[in-house]
Amino acid sequence: MKNNHERIVTGIGVSQYAYLTSPDTRFDEVGHYKTNLIMSGEDAENLKQKIDAAIQKSIALAKEKAKGKNIKTAAAPYEDDTNDDGEATGSTVFKFKTKAQITTKDGKLIPNRVAIFDSKGTPMTDCNVWSGSEMKVSAELVPYYTAMVGAGVSMRLRAVQITKLVEGGSGNAKGYGFGEEEGYEQSISESPAEEESQQAFDF
Repeated sequence: MKNNHERIVTGIGVSQYAYLTSPDTRFDEVGHYKTNLIMSGEDAENLKQKIDAAIQKSIALAKEKAKGKNIKTAAAPYEDDTNDDGEATGSTVFKFKTKAQITTKDGKLIPNRVAIFDSKGTPMTDCNVWSGSEMKVSAELVPYYTAMVGAGVSMRLRAVQITKLVEGGSGNAKGYGFGEEEGYEQSISESPAEEESQQAFDF
């Protein structure tokens, strides 16, 4: 789906609260794919500058539509990273998310998965990306305005490139510490549990 939103690609950071292969449905039925990305140094500062510039454009656009009314500034989609004692670490936490389904102009709901690639750009289809994985993120800066929240931008998650994978969780042998061994190998026709798992992720 083409649009005019500014696209950004981050430097490498560390993921936090990653929901990249299955959506977070704690707050709504459809759910969101999302991740925080902890970054520091020049990459973080450059990204903050891009976001801040986009926020100013969003405010200007909101003022045009509001015909001179005062416009609040919404919270930026990033914040200082802190340790367990609440002290700033010097890094920045950037927040990315996207809806797990999108509605087309004719009212159809279609899946909106996040593309996942390895460090060489090869699509990753059999993985379970956990927090702590190192990655780059491709996203869009999407302006918004509501009277209650104000004008700002969100970072719509589109794809990630994994440079260091931390993997785990149910349904994934590596997550339980298993590697490949010689012996019995289940065929596709003998895998009803796998079919159920795949159906569960067809949003």
